[in-house]
Amino acid sequence: MKKFKYLFLIIVVGCIYSCQDDFLDTEPANSISAEQVERTPAATSAIVRGIYANLRSFGVGHPLRVDVDYGQKGIMAMTDMLGQDIVLNNFNWYIFLYNYNGRQQTSSRTNIFWNTYYTAIADANSVINPLSDKEDRTTEEDALLGQALAIKSFSLFNLVRIYAHTYIGNENAPGIPIPDRVDFEGKGRGTVQDVYDQIIPDLEEAVTLLDGFSRSSKQEIDKNVAHGFLAKVYLETGDWTKAASNAAAARASYSLMPGANYATDGFDDISNVEWMWGADIDNESSTTFISFFSHFDSSAGGYGGVGFGLGYKMIEARLYDMIPDTDLRKAAWISPDAIDPPYPAYANTKFIDGTGVFEGDYSYMRAAEMYLIEAEAKARDNDATAANVLFELVSNRDPGYVLSTNTGDALVEEIYLQRRIELWGEGVSWFDLKRLKKPLDRTGTGTNHRSFGAVDIEVEGDFFRMQIPEGELNSNPNINAADQNP
Repeated sequence: MKKFKYLFLIIVVGCIYSCQDDFLDTEPANSISAEQVERTPAATSAIVRGIYANLRSFGVGHPLRVDVDYGQKGIMAMTDMLGQDIVLNNFNWYIFLYNYNGRQQTSSRTNIFWNTYYTAIADANSVINPLSDKEDRTTEEDALLGQALAIKSFSLFNLVRIYAHTYIGNENAPGIPIPDRVDFEGKGRGTVQDVYDQIIPDLEEAVTLLDGFSRSSKQEIDKNVAHGFLAKVYLETGDWTKAASNAAAARASYSLMPGANYATDGFDDISNVEWMWGADIDNESSTTFISFFSHFDSSAGGYGGVGFGLGYKMIEARLYDMIPDTDLRKAAWISPDAIDPPYPAYANTKFIDGTGVFEGDYSYMRAAEMYLIEAEAKARDNDATAANVLFELVSNRDPGYVLSTNTGDALVEEIYLQRRIELWGEGVSWFDLKRLKKPLDRTGTGTNHRSFGAVDIEVEGDFFRMQIPEGELNSNPNINAADQNP
């Protein structure tokens, strides 16, 4: 089977070079037929499993994007490449995200965000619509409905953050369409507030429906993961009390891995005690070169390191310099003072595919993020226990760390630094710039960003929003050129 995968990739690579950024019409084509709306619980379960499979697959967002289109983990990598903390080694894969040319409406990259998540929403609606009004649901159907509502909410949350500015201060700004049908009937953009008015009640209901549900693997969404979604949403909207309580509930069943493992674990195994939600990749589900480790593992023979193109993903030098030498996480990047290192200075060794054949697992959510959400929310809410929550996490990573005496904005900034270090390469950095209303600064003194990525963006600048895909403008009568992001 593997030889056919490699043959396919050779063909794909040839296509990429001949049509690097051509627009391809990939309207969100949901995979559910109308006849499946009325179904058995087994068929409904199969649909939910299919959504999870799509979130780890190649080609859902765009059929020919070998560099970025491999599902949820690919989208996490794409948004990180728009941020400040990852440096692209050379003019290579991800360049059109790194230099922001990929945000334009004709780019295949903006299609990937749109198509991946709206496909998930359409498929989730095929579960939600017949079950939401059913009066005699079984406990199994409750769990399926809860998962579908969580998937839809998670997708809407990411979409509104990609195509609009952050919630606070932009409640009445243009949002995104909110489909309520399987056939993706065209909707208008509405407002950002409209989107969150859909997301929050659905997630709250999902938490209730998933109470008592015991999932078969971490690939499924359970109550803890739904709490994690709510924690992220409430942090975005500024409901600090609910953000903190949901983050605490989300991490309640999880422990932290030993701090020394951060730089040696590889972040490639779903059995890691911190992982709350992810994808278990094996020979059948591997997308080989079109995968996260192909692009982010410095040691792999893929696109992101010693393989094709030497497209190393490196930490920003100014951020690296802010990591104390006592912090065990600092070993996850190559020191500029290292003698004869195997990779360039600042190259990451955080992500290592231990299988050697691009079958490393994908992490979508970790308990460490919940500690950071809880700490920030409590700090903003003037809760005296905020520093204790932060200490529980950071002291695990840095034996030299002492309980912070910071309060207020100073403590929030300290937590933000810890978010940048802890969650590097895990799909939060660009969203944090937007949420915290910070500029993108790649040209300041001490940076190691390359000239081809020397992009600075002012707070809430136009480049902090992707443009709506051209195909959507052409096919949706309720969205036109006047509705487009600048």
